[in-house]
This record gives sequence, structure tokens and C-alpha cells, in this order.
Amino acid sequence: MFPRIRRALVVDDAKPMRQLIRIALGSFHCRDVIEVEDGTLAFGAANIVSLEDGELKDGSTDIVFLDWMMPMLDGIACTKLIRSGGLDGFDAEVPIVMVTARTEDECERAALDAGVTVFVRKPVSLRSLSAAIAEALTKTSQKIRA
Repeated sequence: MFPRIRRALVVDDAKPMRQLIRIALGSFHCRDVIEVEDGTLAFGAANIVSLEDGELKDGSTDIVFLDWMMPMLDGIACTKLIRSGGLDGFDAEVPIVMVTARTEDECERAALDAGVTVFVRKPVSLRSLSAAIAEALTKTSQKIRA
């Protein structure tokens, strides 16, 4: 059984990719998906207070999806900022799934070294995104139990 995903943050400059990730998150019963197109907008968006089941909930984020190549602030820089701790709306251990067109093995190593939980190469499908979500949640819950 996976932890519940209450809120997800999807940061990708391509709207169709954000929509596909949103659909994949729906299979994990995630109702609060925040979509932004640039890394510079991610941190403010994560602090939005939401209304869930009639109650205000804090802006904590349960999973983050990042594209590598975005204008202004790329996915690697976002990952490093999240992992540094101290950002409102983010636990430094939040699962981060990088979905990218960067297919080189050295890019995957760089992303994992920066703190990405799961690295997914584009093109993607609903199946590969769902598998990535499950893998990220499994890795994170194992870390918490250890």
C-alpha cells in the first residue's frame, strides 16, 4: 500500500505533459495537482493553501514532477533547492520524479546525484508514469522506515 498523495506539483513547460501526469496521478487518487510551466513558479505554487473536504489544508507537497529543460530555472536546480531543505511547502525528502527528453546515461546519473528519486525518459505513457509514481512512493516509504 502506498502513502496517500494529497497534493502533487507538476513543473513542465509543455502543457500536454502536465496533463498526462495529472491523469496518471488520478489513478493514485490525487485530487490536488498544481501545474506550473517554469521552475521559478514552482516554489510559490507549492505554498498555496487548499480547501480539502471543507477544511483548509497546509501547502505541503507529497510528490513533485520536474522536467529537466525549462526556461529560467531547470529541473536540476529545482531539485537541489528542494533537497537543501528550508523551503516552505516542501519536505526535503519529498519524492521527485524527473520526466525528461534527456536520455543520456550521464544525465540520469547527474539527476540522481542531485536528489531525483526516479528518472523517466520521454516519450512516456500512462503506464510508465504510473510505474514511476509507484517506484517513487516505494523508495520514499522505505527511506522513512529505515
